[in-house]
Amino acid sequence: MEGTDATILRAGEIMASLRASAGQQNESTLARVLTVVKVAKPDQDMRFDVPVIGVKTIETMKRAGAACLALDAGKCLLLDGEAVVEAADRLGISLVAD
Repeated sequence: MEGTDATILRAGEIMASLRASAGQQNESTLARVLTVVKVAKPDQDMRFDVPVIGVKTIETMKRAGAACLALDAGKCLLLDGEAVVEAADRLGISLVAD
């Protein structure tokens, strides 16, 4: 199973391929911006397996063309949270938690 960074990069490749083949396709698809959603599974054992976001995740999102990271508030761990927020601000990526 691929990890978060590989998933983000794959999604970025899919979005890029849609843009590249846009000629006669539905333009509404191309108007969408990649958003990454990081959540815990419904029965995830938070003692052993916590969803994690770090600066590298934000940098990977930028490479993939993502513009927003939506987090499961209270169930995602931000490694060096201040650095994550600063990286997101610097790279123009919105952070949303709910």
